[in-house]
Amino acid sequence: MRNGALGMLLGGCALLAAGPVRAQYAAPGFPMLPQGRLPVVKAPAKLQSPILPRFWHEADPGKLAAGRTEFFAFVLEHARFPDGAKPTAAQPKAPLPTGRLLVRPDGSVRQPPRVLRRELALPESAYLPSAIQALDAEAQRVLGALRFVRSKSVQDSLVVPMRFIEQ
Repeated sequence: MRNGALGMLLGGCALLAAGPVRAQYAAPGFPMLPQGRLPVVKAPAKLQSPILPRFWHEADPGKLAAGRTEFFAFVLEHARFPDGAKPTAAQPKAPLPTGRLLVRPDGSVRQPPRVLRRELALPESAYLPSAIQALDAEAQRVLGALRFVRSKSVQDSLVVPMRFIEQ
């Protein structure tokens, strides 16, 4: 008991040594604001591709192949099968969505890529809606990071097939 009292006494002294505690008041219905600095939370780095050539306009077969290789290397490196598309513990027998999405990135920062069509192994109604949304979100995340050399034409885009297969 004596050790417990000593620990409480030392703990009280440490609090007193830290300085007086300022009382805070917040009017009813208003939140109490923290005193001092808030911790800085860094957002994860946004995915961005290097500036890629518009290979689909190339007449030279060598440049066409090199641009296509660089494009698909970026997509293959960063695209992953999303965890949200996998069956959950609540629904372990839900089918895993596999197939491909046809997505149109337009190469600009202003417009996100659009999923034009889904070609899945089963009808969409067989999958959980959250699984379909997870596939769409992953395709938009990766293809939304693409940056291309500026084009002289007003509208310029291509359709990219993204195949999702769980291995």
